Formats: sequence, structure tokens, C-alpha cells
Amino acid sequence: MQKLAIVGGGISGLSLAYYLQNDYEITVFEKDKWGGKAYTQKVDNYLFEEGVNGFLSNSPKTLELCDEIGIKPLKANENAKIRYIYDDKLIKLPSSPIEFLTSDIMSLKGKIRILKEFFVKPVCEKEESVKEFAIRRLGYEFYEKMMIPMLAGIYASTPEITSMNAAFPKLKKVECEYGSLFKGMIKLKRGGEPTGELHSFEYGMSEFINKLKEKTKAKFINREIKDIDELKDFDKVVIATEAFVAAEILKKYEKLSNLLKQIKYNPVAIVGLDFDSITPKSFGILTIRNKTLGILMDKYIFPNRNGIRVMVGGARYPEIKDMDEKDIIDIALKDVYEIIKNTNPKITWIKLHKNAIPNYSLGHQKLVEDIFNEAEKNDIYLVGNAYNGVSFNDCIKNSYELAQRLKK
Repeated sequence: MQKLAIVGGGISGLSLAYYLQNDYEITVFEKDKWGGKAYTQKVDNYLFEEGVNGFLSNSPKTLELCDEIGIKPLKANENAKIRYIYDDKLIKLPSSPIEFLTSDIMSLKGKIRILKEFFVKPVCEKEESVKEFAIRRLGYEFYEKMMIPMLAGIYASTPEITSMNAAFPKLKKVECEYGSLFKGMIKLKRGGEPTGELHSFEYGMSEFINKLKEKTKAKFINREIKDIDELKDFDKVVIATEAFVAAEILKKYEKLSNLLKQIKYNPVAIVGLDFDSITPKSFGILTIRNKTLGILMDKYIFPNRNGIRVMVGGARYPEIKDMDEKDIIDIALKDVYEIIKNTNPKITWIKLHKNAIPNYSLGHQKLVEDIFNEAEKNDIYLVGNAYNGVSFNDCIKNSYELAQRLKK
């Protein structure tokens, strides 16, 4: 049996090891915590997620993997469907077309502009930023009130620096196949809400990681790999780390390394808090202008989570990368008071990710194509959220697809 090295023990590396455990003799190397950013931190009686807090049930591969390893996903309660935008005041996101028409989230002029989307010609021959796409199809007000907070919540980014084609390829596909987003939604019999329902696990994302590791036949070694030459004894190597880490490991392949360095990351600090009373009961709040990108009301959507998490920084405020933790906490507390009027937290916890989420910048799809082509020339395999999707579901799906290639 051939020997396979997987560098990186996050969700991508671990799921790949699971899928290939009967085809290779596998060793997984991880320099830090198993699970990467899919890690649940226990602080006194609190559970705080260091990164992702769940996944949507619209990916068959994730649900199949849960079933195979014997772990039952936990569906979020009804509060998860309630979401807010903060624009100098809290505004509830409408959950239906009727609610949208009566909501004060946008002006009458902005709502009328959205209806004109039916008649906007598609642009399929060139790449656009999310900002360009949103304004062209739905108007400036929709871009400001909806896309700015959405990009902050998903990518910790801003619409002007993010590629629509790379970040939201399914929406671009709908535009080009049906000529209009609304026409596509009607044909597909879908509204604008994401398909699937939010799920996690009873005691957090680490419960899944531990179970996946337990059900995988492999050697798990806590060790940092600094150079590809350390893995000469293996028949195949997969790098499942962040792109900038992969660039350092693969520095002997200068062209590949330089391409990987072009993928930039946005910093995010996660501040865990709790107060005697917190409103509104909801999934959370996304902001348009604050240094705080959003507040996630974890305590109201899953059991065994007693606190809330405040996301600070991103591309909107990258300065947090070099700030003291105390100063970041002060920003979070200031914004929490402004947005939901809470003071005097019962607990304070912080995790700063200086390189939290890859930014899918303009040119990202071509860059990824060049990276994969160059990696193939050198018999190197790459997987992870830097390339073709940042979500938990994307990581599992991409690992499964790579596993099928490696089985051939």
C-alpha cells in the first residue's frame, strides 16, 4: 500500500484522510490543534467556537459523512431564522417577500429598483466584483444594506475587493442561465434564502472533529512540516493548510510558492461574552459600518452554548491584526453597547485569527487554476478553503472529490 502524507489536520485534511484510509497508509501532520478553526473552546461553563459554528443541511456529502462516522447533527432552533442588520438601529431582515415590502430595511425607491432586476441584461463574459454585480443588478441601496453586511458575515471581506464569480459562483450561474436572478428563482422554485437548515453538534464542532479522527485509520502526528523535503519517504503528499503556509512548505517550487502567496487572508478576532440579559433572541446581527462585523447569538440557537460571540476586524478593519487583545475587547464592548445596549459582561474570552478567512479577490478563479496546474506538474496535491469555497460543507465536498482522484 502506498504511503500518503497529509499536511494539515483541519476539516479538509481530516476528511480527506477518512475518505482514503482504505486506499493508502496515511500520516496526518498538524502543528497546532486538530480541527484547525473548527474548534470548540471550553471556558468555565461556556462553549465558544473559535471559527465556524455550524453548517447548512444542503450538502449531501456532509450529512453522509456524519452518518458514516456515527454522529448526529443537531438542528438549530427557530431563533436561527431571525436575523438583524444594524444601520444606526436594529432592522429585522425580512423572511418573505411580503415582509420585505413592509419592512423599513430599504426605501420605497430602493425596493422599486430591485424589481427592475427582471429587466437587467446578464453579464457573463467578464468577471465582476460583488459591488459591481450588486449595484448593476439590484441597485446601490441593496448593495449597501444587504451585500456589505453579507460579505462581512461570510468572508469577513468587503464587496469591492471580492470576486462575485469566485465567492458566489451559483448566483452568477443563475444569472447567466436564466437571464435574471428572479427569473432563475422562479424557475428553480426557490426564494432568496439559502437552501438547507443550520446544524451543529451537541457540544460544538470539536465533537465532530474528535469523532472523525476516532473513525479514521491513520497516524496522527503533532508536528510542524516546514519543507516538502521532510516528506521524501511518502509516495504522495497533500498540503491541506492555509495558502501562505503551503507557500512556505513548497518554497523549493518557486513558481507554485509565489502563486500561493497571492491568496490573501482577512484577520478576525472573536470575542466571547455573556450578560445577565441579552436581546434580541436571534441568530445574530450583521453591521454595515462598525469595526464589529457581527454579533452571533450562539446561546439562543444551540443548547450548551451560554454566550455570544462578537466578530471584529476583517477587511473592514484589518488593523486588529497588530492590536493588543485588551484593545480589541474594548472595541467589541463599545460596539455591543451601541448595538444591543449591554454592559458589564459576566465572562470575556478572545481568540485572534491574524489570518482567518481567505479573500476571494478579483482574479481568484484564474489564480486557483494556475496554482492547481503548477501543483500537478510537481505531483503535489492541494486542498482547503483557500481555493474553491470557504464553508464547512465546501471543505468536505472538495476533500471527497480529491479522494476520488487519488483512488484512480
